[in-house]
Amino acid sequence: MRFDFVVPNAISDVDGNWSVGALASLVDIIGLVTIYSFANRATSTVDLNVSYYSTATIQVKSFLFTCGVFLLGEHVEIESKVSANRGKLMHAVVEVRRKGNGEVIAIGKVWMALNKLTPQVSNL
Repeated sequence: MRFDFVVPNAISDVDGNWSVGALASLVDIIGLVTIYSFANRATSTVDLNVSYYSTATIQVKSFLFTCGVFLLGEHVEIESKVSANRGKLMHAVVEVRRKGNGEVIAIGKVWMALNKLTPQVSNL
């Protein structure tokens, strides 16, 4: 699966970079969506590993026709794929790259357990 994402100002750290916690959360969610689209079942994360190679910054842009400063995040591409299917356990790899030059920002690896959720029948 492929996604485009613009890093919003709300998830920046004190240095103006994309918060590593927010990036890890996004990797987890994208991994979940990828596995769900493959298995069509609910999942639970059992292992999450994110390797960070670069940062994505929130850039300050000023526009001629406005009366202030507009904060614009970096544009990134996210690609994810299922790389292993072990029955009730599935693995996805999520790569986050800079849109302009393809530089790797982070690579996440997610193992998820498939859940078999069934509705309970009431005895009333």
